[in-house]
Amino acid sequence: MSKTSCLALTVLYLLLTAGVVLAQPADQPGGQAVQAAEQVYIHFFVVPRVLPGGKEAAEKYPGLRAFLAKTAGGYTQLGACDGGSLLPSGEVRTAKNTCFMVSASHDLSDEIATHLKANFGEKTPYVVVWQGSRR
Repeated sequence: MSKTSCLALTVLYLLLTAGVVLAQPADQPGGQAVQAAEQVYIHFFVVPRVLPGGKEAAEKYPGLRAFLAKTAGGYTQLGACDGGSLLPSGEVRTAKNTCFMVSASHDLSDEIATHLKANFGEKTPYVVVWQGSRR
């Protein structure tokens, strides 16, 4: 599955989830009103499963999870996702990745990209960020 397909499926999931939340009645059981949504930045990014040179990246994942918990307050590891990108030569380079998603009160894309460059050897990390809301 390409990065674009992973992103499209993720966005579709978020839209469907948002539709369910928006369709909920204003009053919850027990007479409590629904809290206002908090504005957040949603970050979707991929992490290689294989490091440059062919070594498995699994030993680096605990450090990434700790970084995300400290920096963003938590993380969602969406699982394996395969992607591809077009090289200037016209060839498609494929990669086996793990997809993650985090939300935070501010844009963390630079911090995430820096961490991926330093710890996973990524020259151009794939990090996408957009604004949303969290309840």
